[in-house]
Amino acid sequence: MRTDIQTLALTYTELCTGETFRVAVGNFINAFFVYAIDERQALLDDPIQMPDHPTADQRGWAAFCAGAAEYLAARYDLHCPDWALNPAYSLPEPWYTIHNATPSMYSPAQQTAPAAFRRRNVLCDDHIFSNAHPSSREPGNFADLQQRRMEVLATLPPEERDAYIRQYNARVPAWMHISA
Repeated sequence: MRTDIQTLALTYTELCTGETFRVAVGNFINAFFVYAIDERQALLDDPIQMPDHPTADQRGWAAFCAGAAEYLAARYDLHCPDWALNPAYSLPEPWYTIHNATPSMYSPAQQTAPAAFRRRNVLCDDHIFSNAHPSSREPGNFADLQQRRMEVLATLPPEERDAYIRQYNARVPAWMHISA
């Protein structure tokens, strides 16, 4: 059984070693909003360890974690750790947090991503840390996220929408499936 608290640094390591976004970031969300509310600053402070020759995904996850540290620090009246302000954690090209995102999905993310992520060229939506925990100041919940996903999918060409739904359903539990 795991006994360590999920810091952003641990989240980065897990994302880079193949853990799913839902699990790695979900564990961090649980730590930040439930298990370690009084230790939130410590969850952000531990710097991530990016390899000397990172892959594109490792650079993307580093930029995501730096954006998360800045965003959460501002939103929850914490200090943004110095490591998160390192320009090395900014990307030259836009990078979407969902691997199978299609070009049609980029535009909404470019509009809704919080500034801390946009500055780093990380595309995500403004509900990235949505959850139902009482200590959260985040908007939305799972139903809201699914509704927004369906709104975006409704704007896609049928082939692109069907391909996305197949890929999405292949990686999530049955209760989260989207029907075409």
